[in-house]
Amino acid sequence: MRYRWWIAALTTMAVLGLALPSQAGVKNLFHPKKKQENKEVMLSCIQQKAWLAYFKNANDVISPTRDTMNTDHDDDWLGLRFTDYDGPRIRLGVLKVINKSAETEENGDSGRIAVNVAGIQEMLTVSLFNTKRFDVVEEKRAAEIKKEQTRKDVMAPSPNTIMHEGKLLDAQYLVYGTVNEWTPNRGKKSMATTTGGGGALGGLKKHLADLTGVGGVGGTKQEAEVAITFVLTDVANGQNLFTTTERARMGEWSLKVVGAETGGTEEKTPVSYAVRACANKAALKIAAFLRDRKWIGSVVDVKKSAIYINAGSQQGMAPDTLLSVFTVKGIVRDTEGRMILGEDLKGIGTIKVDTVQPGFSIGHIEIGCKGIKKGDRVELATKPVLPPPPQGCREMDQSLAP
Repeated sequence: MRYRWWIAALTTMAVLGLALPSQAGVKNLFHPKKKQENKEVMLSCIQQKAWLAYFKNANDVISPTRDTMNTDHDDDWLGLRFTDYDGPRIRLGVLKVINKSAETEENGDSGRIAVNVAGIQEMLTVSLFNTKRFDVVEEKRAAEIKKEQTRKDVMAPSPNTIMHEGKLLDAQYLVYGTVNEWTPNRGKKSMATTTGGGGALGGLKKHLADLTGVGGVGGTKQEAEVAITFVLTDVANGQNLFTTTERARMGEWSLKVVGAETGGTEEKTPVSYAVRACANKAALKIAAFLRDRKWIGSVVDVKKSAIYINAGSQQGMAPDTLLSVFTVKGIVRDTEGRMILGEDLKGIGTIKVDTVQPGFSIGHIEIGCKGIKKGDRVELATKPVLPPPPQGCREMDQSLAP
């Protein structure tokens, strides 16, 4: 029976216009060989922890990333990977997703197309965490578990809301997404082969049916497409720092062999894969944008000579790290008092980290810090200096080229 399935599969590939594998290729379906092109350079970059993102497929084949606007083979983005990172991790807060997709016209409804915004928020959280560069916290609200979305879902957060939510989440930056296009059923293609028909193909199908006992092969390809805008905001002033709109298109064949012992597979809607690809594309761009930014935290407690900081080993903090300390004197606004321009900070000294716990660190005053108190701002005393990438590593990741 296994040979009947192989013949049916090869016939299906021929009908779909796919390239038939050679004899060696058929063997490699079970024993895939890693591509040799750029393999040595990529592996060297990964081992040396260069700042690098790359693709890794189900067969463990690695390859460089490409421009996120290219939607060809978007399934590659499901295998996005990042090299390891040992430095301090910036804390990001992920807010709920906003649905601004087109209004539905079915049955005369005036509401917006139902979108699983909570699921998108979770996928974005996972994508940012998988970069290995961030400590990610997700906003949870009772309103997010409501099944019915309201017109409030189209309201973007204000600067004051950003600052308030950022402080609640103890985050340095906040990220949220806006769904612009949501097409879970972008298109459907059908395919069927039977034992009938004339010519050489018809004779081949009849011969295969007689040989395998398979009456024919049929299937459908379900396609989905989504477009999501991702916004990175600064908690210090509530302003948008970076925005990117990512698009992903996914399709998946569901095949059924007529007359086979199994009933084939059921149709699948790959919209969740498209969302995941969009989230991974955005995570790559956000990581690239923030890669030279300083980590910022705060003093959470002062007990005699012990200074407690809101970052530990889980956030990449290490002993002997020097942190500059600032007192927040106030919020600076524009002349009309409506736009927040930032915080007025005063440097008061330096702390040196002594002990690192999973969620916090304890340090002592190294220089100054007169009047240090809970809530004071801390940041790395020196700007992070990224080591030069090993030979050829930057060329492996064009999306990070300056």
